[in-house]
Amino acid sequence: MTLAVQHWPGLLVMPASGLLLIGVRTPQGEDRTQARLLVRQALDEVAAGADVSISHASGFSVAAVHRHGPVGIDLMRFDSTLMPDWEIVARDYLGPAATARLAGCRDDRRAHCFAQEWTRREAQLKRHGCGLVEWANAPVFEDDVRVMHALALPAGYVGTVVFGTVG
Repeated sequence: MTLAVQHWPGLLVMPASGLLLIGVRTPQGEDRTQARLLVRQALDEVAAGADVSISHASGFSVAAVHRHGPVGIDLMRFDSTLMPDWEIVARDYLGPAATARLAGCRDDRRAHCFAQEWTRREAQLKRHGCGLVEWANAPVFEDDVRVMHALALPAGYVGTVVFGTVG
């Protein structure tokens, strides 16, 4: 299931599920100062008393607000090219199962698939309050599959949200 992102500025409505996903167009480039300011302005409108997670990529930011438990969100901008050492990065940070899935992707889809795998892992770690670490040192959260969803985003972006109660 792919979840819709509400765009800000605009009216942000908290769905009955208690999970609000916010997307904000931000300036292109690596400086995230303006992106952080814009997405925090959107959050100020709705986030009181909720768990919040934020992610930025050049040109777009997303935020997840969840009233019923912890949430993690991640966003990646991608194009059709993939770094030549993708397999090493995948093995080091995404683990053996994700690396095998990526190796099985068609070459013309691998960059998109890599972005999906990466955002899944980062969102999962954020939900559990963990930072990015190499796979060998990282916790594994197998139960998160049931609360992990892709985001409906503008072309060239991939994102994942992981939400629910911990435990």
